[in-house]
Amino acid sequence: MSDLPGAEARVNVLTIDRVLPIEGTYNFRDVGGYPALDGRRTRRRMLYRSDALHRLTPAAQASLLNLGVRTIVDLRFPAECASAPCVFQYSQGLQYRAMPLFEDPRRIARATVPELDAIYRLIVDTRQAQLVGILEALSTPGALPAVVNCTAGKDRTGVVIAAILSLLGVPSETIVEDFAASGPLLADSDLPDTVRARVAASGGDPAMALRLLASPPEHMQRLLDYVDVTYGGVESLLRQAGLSLEQIERLRALLLE
Repeated sequence: MSDLPGAEARVNVLTIDRVLPIEGTYNFRDVGGYPALDGRRTRRRMLYRSDALHRLTPAAQASLLNLGVRTIVDLRFPAECASAPCVFQYSQGLQYRAMPLFEDPRRIARATVPELDAIYRLIVDTRQAQLVGILEALSTPGALPAVVNCTAGKDRTGVVIAAILSLLGVPSETIVEDFAASGPLLADSDLPDTVRARVAASGGDPAMALRLLASPPEHMQRLLDYVDVTYGGVESLLRQAGLSLEQIERLRALLLE
């Protein structure tokens, strides 16, 4: 068991049949079944969130394909994709789309790790075109079911999934719970030990780096509050950034039941 902050917490979304045992993943989840607009719910088996998909065995790959997945949206940096290629990168069975939210960062090993609040605000303030592009890709006819992933499936994926759930009318408290569910899942994996060893080998402070694997709910709540105050809400933010009403309605038609 990891010593990640908040690792002992368990949120309600983990008590539902939502976490899928895809071997080689830590944080593969269905975001269906949440209450949403007009008494509807998010559609099951249409949109998944995950950590990186480079460790999947052939059996795990077959399990994912059996879910009917048609598109994988990989949010990782180009260097991350190059060093740990998605097993479906050249697959004929689905469409793999590398859509990085950021280009490769250049970090000094001993530098202070950015706070989660700063990272999330940076995404919504400076990566609006990328967010729109991702949602446009998901709204394309035939794109769903889809998997959105990054390295841990928590931060970049967490912001994208939060934006989608907000567009679908999922209550903010549920969006926050969905985000927070990554913490226990990552804590119960071998990822913390892997990250600790990698950071120590590069001369950094392992404890400092491990903060980034936690997903305290207050960080997502503060982001949603920030978007409400600064942009008038997620839909307003995305409309201003270029996502059309037609695309929003198409996503709602595809992802709500």
